[in-house]
Amino acid sequence: MKSIVDNLNKMPLRIKTLDLAGRVPGPDSIELLRVELYYYEEYGPLSGARVRYARDGIEQENGFPIDLHKGAFVATVPIQEAGLEEELQKIGPEIARIVYEDLAESRRTSGMSSFVDQG
Repeated sequence: MKSIVDNLNKMPLRIKTLDLAGRVPGPDSIELLRVELYYYEEYGPLSGARVRYARDGIEQENGFPIDLHKGAFVATVPIQEAGLEEELQKIGPEIARIVYEDLAESRRTSGMSSFVDQG
């Protein structure tokens, strides 16, 4: 896990990465690479995450923010193609499922808190 400091809240923030390559059937025009989960040391995982993707084999600088509680992408502004927004929203719940399954497994093996514990 990578660690950074959240400048807004002045708290340590950890980033855990989960591989999505081949796990989620994404739109043909992009390749979903991984999801980055954010954790505050004292409070556990946040419901917001970022999905990293590639276009034409090149990873894009900005990913798509996703609300894991809702299983929905928050903003897909970088994509301007007709119909792509709808395709992404269809796979949001599947990405959330993958994340929750990983968090449940991590919790079983290490005692880490989960989103479910946070209400």
